[in-house]
Amino acid sequence: MILDDITAPSALQGLTLKELRTLCSELRAEIIDITAKNGGHLGSNLGAVEIIVAAHYAFNCGVDKFVFDVGHQAYAHKLLTGRRELMKKLRNAGGASGFPDPSESQYDHFISGHASTSLSAALGIARARDLSNSQFSVVSFLGDGSLSGGMIYEAINNAEGVGNFVVILNDNEMSISESVGAMRRYLSKLLSSRGSLMFRKRISRLLSMLPSKMSRTIERVVKNAVSIMSGHNIFEEFGFQYIGPIDGHDLAGLINVLQNVRDVANYKPVIIHTTTKKGYGYAPAENDPTNLHGIESDGFLKYCDIFGSKIVELAARDERIVCITAAMKNGCGLANFASMFKPRFFDVGIAEEHAITFAAGLASQGFKPFVCIYSTFLQRGFDQIYHDVVLPNLPVRFIIDKAGLPGKDGKTHSGLYDLALLQNFENIAIMAPSSAIDLESMVEFAAGDITSPIAIRFPKAEAAAPSCDCRTFNLKCRAVTEGSGTLVVSSGDLLSNVLNAARLLQESPTILDARIISPFDFVTFYKYADTHNRILVLEEGVFGGLSNVILNELTSTKRFDIIAKTNFVNAGKTPPSHASRDEQLRSNKMSVDEIANLLRNE
Repeated sequence: MILDDITAPSALQGLTLKELRTLCSELRAEIIDITAKNGGHLGSNLGAVEIIVAAHYAFNCGVDKFVFDVGHQAYAHKLLTGRRELMKKLRNAGGASGFPDPSESQYDHFISGHASTSLSAALGIARARDLSNSQFSVVSFLGDGSLSGGMIYEAINNAEGVGNFVVILNDNEMSISESVGAMRRYLSKLLSSRGSLMFRKRISRLLSMLPSKMSRTIERVVKNAVSIMSGHNIFEEFGFQYIGPIDGHDLAGLINVLQNVRDVANYKPVIIHTTTKKGYGYAPAENDPTNLHGIESDGFLKYCDIFGSKIVELAARDERIVCITAAMKNGCGLANFASMFKPRFFDVGIAEEHAITFAAGLASQGFKPFVCIYSTFLQRGFDQIYHDVVLPNLPVRFIIDKAGLPGKDGKTHSGLYDLALLQNFENIAIMAPSSAIDLESMVEFAAGDITSPIAIRFPKAEAAAPSCDCRTFNLKCRAVTEGSGTLVVSSGDLLSNVLNAARLLQESPTILDARIISPFDFVTFYKYADTHNRILVLEEGVFGGLSNVILNELTSTKRFDIIAKTNFVNAGKTPPSHASRDEQLRSNKMSVDEIANLLRNE
């Protein structure tokens, strides 16, 4: 295998075009094998192989800076940069991260797990280069789905006049699901204007034979002529040189374009618009690009599946229920809702800030918006939560998926911070279900005629079986067991681990299920706290959520006697590295065995 001899990108320079094409096939086979064993992003990485190989061939990745918009295109890059052994344990402890990370390799120049950030980061690197009089190119790899995120346009607006700054737009008409919005239609329009592009190509050949000052004058005339033929090009209007669309699977053509761009002393940024097929080279991924965007090795029924079924049931009875997501239709369990209630489903693309304020507008008119969002992406809309939802006290319902420890997605997707952010607001009710039935009852409550915002958080985990009949919903703690000695206050899905730890030790602690984190039920808490000699408070988040709510109350009421006997168990401040969720729970003293040790007072 050619791939066996590739330990650094420089090794590509001695390969023929035929060998490079063989290398592309080998990379695809390796990515399929790796994701089948470890999970990870499949379709998007398969579609980007020729782009990555061509970029590594045309540029010097040891000197030039490659910046990726999330890691959905970066697996081939990792395999070409000496990380083949790490990739065999992709997303597992001790293996490669699913996303670019400078701490993992000298060839990664910016950590990137959240979309629409690459242009801003790459532009900062390019400006730093110019200020320090350094010499290298900056290459940003951008997916068309990321163009739905507002940061992209903030960066484009500030990129005018930056040379040796290359943006490779991988346009496969997909984000995780289909790309959405006006920009998707705009890219399609560019794809249909090949006549004007052939005209531009012929003129470019003539310009190359003219003195530079004359050629630039003629280029402006040509640009205006092309604009008349095909409509204005938004990228050129912002000062970019636009090249494309070109076939993103034509390796020879890609190399030629990239080498030409590299060799010209660019006086302005360049965007190369490539078209690719998601899942290219692997028929199952080509035929089902949404479901094979990523591979998950678990097949259990998740909390998001429970939510998806329940919201469909409720929406059939209430036409005011609407659902909003930011490019996470399938990930948040909304595929059926989107199909059955299309006018009431809104995928706004990678635009979390807009999603939240859009929901606030709907709520102000009497609708019941459910904003379905991953915890790690909710924090991108913190100001919108405060200014547009909390201040006017609008009943927006936040469904916070993937809350808590992130598992194999690792530190870029940590869901540990939503509790610490939201508990600062007195008028948001924060809930954490401990079972599938618990979640159903909370969603049904949220779908009622509430008058303030609600947040329901749950992890990326198998939905637990109920510990008791919790169909009757109220804003109180629930005593799951009543014992003596130790009081355990458990938040959310951790309850099953607490119960299993007690069974393991054959202990009989009192276990409170803190279904409602805020406003917290202190009446029930004090009832048990005053009669137990030890208290454990467990939550899957950094200190600042339930722990902070309880500590603030105890401090303000001067209950230092209770503080003295309370042990708060939280995730640490260090972002969790990629590993299984069970491994992360263990390292944060939240696994069954570790909770048993805490109950033993070890």
